[in-house]
Amino acid sequence: MRLMPTDTSAPPARLPRWVFLDYLRVFAFGSVLIGHKFLQPLQAAMDDANSVWHWPARLLWPWVLGGGAGVVVFFLVSGYIITAVLQRERCVEFLIRRAARIYPLYVIAVLAEYALQVPDQRVPVHTLLLQLSLLGDWTSTPYALAGVEWTLRLELVFYVVMAILKALGWVDWRNGAALPPIYATLVLMLFATRPWPTFTDWGVGGYGYVSLYFPFLLVGSMLQLQERGVVRSATTALFIVWVVVCHYVGLMRWQPRLLDLHFPLLALGLFLVLWRGRRLWPQSSWVLWLSELTYAIYLFHHWTFDRLRDSAARMGAGPIVAQILGVLSLFMLCVLLVRWVERPGICWGRRLSRPRQRVVA
Repeated sequence: MRLMPTDTSAPPARLPRWVFLDYLRVFAFGSVLIGHKFLQPLQAAMDDANSVWHWPARLLWPWVLGGGAGVVVFFLVSGYIITAVLQRERCVEFLIRRAARIYPLYVIAVLAEYALQVPDQRVPVHTLLLQLSLLGDWTSTPYALAGVEWTLRLELVFYVVMAILKALGWVDWRNGAALPPIYATLVLMLFATRPWPTFTDWGVGGYGYVSLYFPFLLVGSMLQLQERGVVRSATTALFIVWVVVCHYVGLMRWQPRLLDLHFPLLALGLFLVLWRGRRLWPQSSWVLWLSELTYAIYLFHHWTFDRLRDSAARMGAGPIVAQILGVLSLFMLCVLLVRWVERPGICWGRRLSRPRQRVVA
């Protein structure tokens, strides 16, 4: 007897490592971390015209405010990578691997946040289950992880849309030539209809964020298509202009308070600069190491950093030292999570998605 795979096609080749994406990931989580946890020191430096940090703080401010530029960079990176991945993976394989990539560490993060909350501040169990599923936008469920869950919900929508396009054959037809008009139509539909979601669980960002930010995932995808020679640069440029115009129209209609921030333009500009010079960026072990911590830091920073910093302060550390110890503790925690949760989850997804084998006499 011998084992024969049910799918005799050759396994997909491993994707090359795009070093410029590692730099973008490091910027993105740095922008989000600073924007969520260190805006007050930046604001103080900006307000003090005599401070040596006055102008550096002013230059840094638009790049980190609310972590907005970093989040859009995350979306651009994701769209770019997923489009390449789908050229090499079957639809079911893609969904299994994406689920294994996202859910294990995410579930650990949500359950840990829930366990550390004061009992009378915990959400009901049915709400927790919806948060764990990442399907809460359909039921107006509050966001977990101090709000950062919203980006994961959006990513999940993107994965499902791309899997459907793969199943319909449009990702593979002429190497993806059918995708640009489909993308343009999707953008039109998002901004011509009622924004989604419409509940406002947290501040400004909860209203219509799928409509406003889903198109930037498609921009990343278009750049991958251009890089492969599927579309021309003029087509990509027109699509980017189309997305930006629709985005600002959407902001005027739904979130006018964000009109003056322009972080999507900053994120697009940064991504395009690094992408155009993608062959020039040196591979650095430090950048690679930091890049691998991106997902863990993103999931854990918003609700653990204050606890870690305050613990250091209670042990006698001064304000600045407590901040430093908080950052170091966060990084150490994320190193362990990557080692013991994220990487095993990715390996599990790869094993589970391999073609099954059957016994042949």
